[in-house]
Amino acid sequence: MPGMYSMKDLLNLVAQQGAAELRLEPGRPPMMLLHGKVRVLDGPLVTSDQITELFRGIATDEQRRELDLCGSTHFRYAAENSAHFSVRADIRGNSFSLSMRNLEP
Repeated sequence: MPGMYSMKDLLNLVAQQGAAELRLEPGRPPMMLLHGKVRVLDGPLVTSDQITELFRGIATDEQRRELDLCGSTHFRYAAENSAHFSVRADIRGNSFSLSMRNLEP
């Protein structure tokens, strides 16, 4: 379990709020880009390990391999609620960041 957050819940919130993007960065709570402003969600900070687990829940084996080999990957993801996202994952050193742009805000 990746802590208190589930990708399904986070993406549902983004879709319901009409946010343009979800950002997950280590040492910060999840953030949404809403009406051109960053909105920090109330909740605990996420770690690189938690972001990795959330990413693994949506990525295919091929996308995981690309991330491991190249240090980044970019792909489209269709959430259970039918919202579509452009996903970007990056590894820098021991730090993992993930951003998911809502393609239907």
